[in-house]
Amino acid sequence: MPTFNEARWRQAQQSFLDEPLSAVPDEQIRLSSRGRPWHGLSVWHQIADASDLYIPPAGKHCIIVRNGPPTRLQQQHGRLNSDTQWRTGEVLVLPAHTPSFWRTELPRDNLHLDLSPQWLERVHGGPLGPQPLRSCFGGQDRLLVDITRTLMTSLADNTSLHASFAEGMALSVAVHLLEHYRAPSEQTVKRSGLTQRQLLTVFELVEGHLHRAVNLQEMADACHLSPYHFSRNFKFSCGLTPHQYVLKCKMDKALEQLRHSRKSIAEIAAALGFATPSHFSRTFHRHWGETPSALRRGL
Repeated sequence: MPTFNEARWRQAQQSFLDEPLSAVPDEQIRLSSRGRPWHGLSVWHQIADASDLYIPPAGKHCIIVRNGPPTRLQQQHGRLNSDTQWRTGEVLVLPAHTPSFWRTELPRDNLHLDLSPQWLERVHGGPLGPQPLRSCFGGQDRLLVDITRTLMTSLADNTSLHASFAEGMALSVAVHLLEHYRAPSEQTVKRSGLTQRQLLTVFELVEGHLHRAVNLQEMADACHLSPYHFSRNFKFSCGLTPHQYVLKCKMDKALEQLRHSRKSIAEIAAALGFATPSHFSRTFHRHWGETPSALRRGL
């Protein structure tokens, strides 16, 4: 095992990258969001050998998902270090402005999601401290994995080119990072729920727009809160995240329509804002445990 190179580490600490992707040779990038109008959000798939990496601090928070087989991973994030087994589907979080060192036993096959700190400030409703997030050296986080894979699928299929698609994803990632990866020094504020009037406003907004995806920013604006504070307070009040609540309302409506109307599955899918009947069927199956067609046959 090669020794840690102090000279290369010092050199990395003295440099800076606006974009983490700019440190990676083009031949290592299988797919990336370069050229897409995804402001403050970058997604890319790296395939490379297992050579040591000494990476300068970058201007974005980095989320990295292990796509390949499990491997031993030695890391250094600033002054923190770790030597662990990095399993397939596990997530690492490297805060912005943090130099890092990486050494793996197996080749790199990783999915990257890089997010501008401005997204965190937007959902928080104002400036944050110099280091708002803590490092995560590997762990299970289905939400971050699912969002990263969804964005990669969009790249592979050449779909969802509009900027608003990525903006919705970026808002969700920012809220999740602030909710689950705040730095330990962050002073916590006692949570409180939404008022009954705010809850009713959100319920009516979602119920009246089941034909599309009511996004986090719309719900927060309706309650005159930042997306971050709205999301925390909504979950405290309802036990669900805003996204989970919207999905629940759609699935409840879908069940009602399948049972009590003669609309086709394609018509129901379109009325609830799903791009395709197959996407609707997969979502319905995950939620209710059976497909729409199977439910209809059983009636």
